[in-house]
Amino acid sequence: MKPRLRERAWATILVIATAAVVSVLAVLQYRWSNQVSEATAVRLADSLQMSLINWHLNFYRDLSELCFIERAGNGSLDRPESYVRRFREWQSTAAYPDLVAGIYVLRAPDESAREAFALRPQAAGFEPVGWPTSFDWLAGALTADRAAQADAGGPALRPVAKAERAPGFAESLYAPGAGLADCRFEPEIPALLHPVAGAAASRAGIPTLQSDRPTWLLIELDTAILGSRVLPDLARRYFTGADGLDYQVALVAGVAPRRVLYTSDPGFGDADVTDPDGVMNLFGRPLDKVRTSPTYVFHKPSGDPGPATSLGMSWFPLLRETPPAADWQLIVRHRRGGSLGAFVGDMHRRDLAISFGALLLLVIAMTMWIVVGNRAQRLARLQMDFVTAVSHELRTPLSVISSAADNITHGVVQGEQQMTKYGSVIGVQAKRLSTLVEEILQFASIREARQRYQLLSVNVSELVDSALAASAELIQSSGFTVERDIAPDLPPVTGDPAALAQCLQNLITNALKYGGGQRWLGIRARVTDAVAGGVREAQISVSDRGMGIDAADLPHIFDPFFRSHAAALGQIHGTGLGLSLARSIAEAMNGRVTVTTALGRGSTFTVHLPCQG
Repeated sequence: MKPRLRERAWATILVIATAAVVSVLAVLQYRWSNQVSEATAVRLADSLQMSLINWHLNFYRDLSELCFIERAGNGSLDRPESYVRRFREWQSTAAYPDLVAGIYVLRAPDESAREAFALRPQAAGFEPVGWPTSFDWLAGALTADRAAQADAGGPALRPVAKAERAPGFAESLYAPGAGLADCRFEPEIPALLHPVAGAAASRAGIPTLQSDRPTWLLIELDTAILGSRVLPDLARRYFTGADGLDYQVALVAGVAPRRVLYTSDPGFGDADVTDPDGVMNLFGRPLDKVRTSPTYVFHKPSGDPGPATSLGMSWFPLLRETPPAADWQLIVRHRRGGSLGAFVGDMHRRDLAISFGALLLLVIAMTMWIVVGNRAQRLARLQMDFVTAVSHELRTPLSVISSAADNITHGVVQGEQQMTKYGSVIGVQAKRLSTLVEEILQFASIREARQRYQLLSVNVSELVDSALAASAELIQSSGFTVERDIAPDLPPVTGDPAALAQCLQNLITNALKYGGGQRWLGIRARVTDAVAGGVREAQISVSDRGMGIDAADLPHIFDPFFRSHAAALGQIHGTGLGLSLARSIAEAMNGRVTVTTALGRGSTFTVHLPCQG
């Protein structure tokens, strides 16, 4: 018992140590996963912010290239051919040469007098055209007082001398006087406008006005090209991951009505996006305290249901003062799991599931290792007990046979009567050896699935009589009284007659071994009225009035090689295979073996077999 207690103690210590280690790992894994998720959220937010800035810079750069066309004549129309040349040069190098829908010179001295001239590259100059209907509302904006324009935002629009211009577009993208200096953007058309010297207009073939109102050069953008090529390319360039666009992207204008200039997903941007990951105002409206910075980020309180950050950028001034609700806004939201926060949360939960799944597998593996180890140790002990029991079972008949042979050889046995008696003893012991060997071979065949049965219709009463007849000599020598109670007209069962008889013999032998001093054996056969799976059962019970079975041993009595502690103390011979073989045979016939017991009152083993019909 001490080795077993020692093994159990080590197993308990190992289980406790494993549980402690796994608990510590789980806590650390949870903390690490939280830290990684927080760092990932910050990294993704920073990456998104840089993507928004780079998107804006690229869009700014694409439009700023158009302003070089406007500035071809140094703010005048003295040389209209220079506009044609610069326009063609721009088309030859531009990524989107079809982006310009038209170039116009507009003058509106008052609401009723309007003049429009379109650039004709083929004619190398401007030709008068009718005032485009899409520009009707521009007349009022172009006749507005320039001082009021300046107060509305940005410098007054006037021709800028070359000396006043910034050193170069590449040196300062957002500096006043750089690439988009003097230009104003009109988002409604959309178009870029630039003032030109009216005095020089006559030399370009444009009649001189008797007014101090400026002349404007307008570059109209093609919204179809903008929405189908420019904006999709920018979205793919700055918001693409390994599997395509990581974000839903939309560029919208206005609120009511809302214009969707571009959307990466149908329906996205049509209505207010309640959970965007980033919002950028293309027209910038910077606060006074950050007016010197080209970019600014507003961090909203955690209770604010809007996006965590809103990005704005300083840009060139608009032609007219418009409400902030009419500005162009770039809206992005993570494609997987909704908002970026939801995506990070899903990723965090997935990482936790994988981590704890790995820990669970570790726990299962350790548990299985402990269980298998305990079973292996127990099986090893059972096998050693089996070897000991078999050796003991073999030693007794071999000793009897050897002693009888010596007596016969040395003439101790004389007379026919003694010779017959010795022969009978040798026969009994030889049969005992044969039964033991057959039992071991049958167990090996069942374990290796090599046992084959011949299924026939079996009469229950004849089966019981066959088993009792085969065990009659053992019953008689043991001095047991048999009480037989077989119900009449029992339906037949399906099975192998020899195997079923062996099953009952094993149960009878077990009852004879553990029957105790009362020397009583009962065998009973009945058919159940209850229907189990649509088939009635024949129940054959073998009972004794012996010591009974301890509750601790009850779960193991059908295990191979198992022998109870009481059997060892009582020096009851056996191999521990009889009950295991009985159960295996019954299960092979689609049946089962059950047991009921009470300590000091005996046990009853019942074979359940399905009836035919």
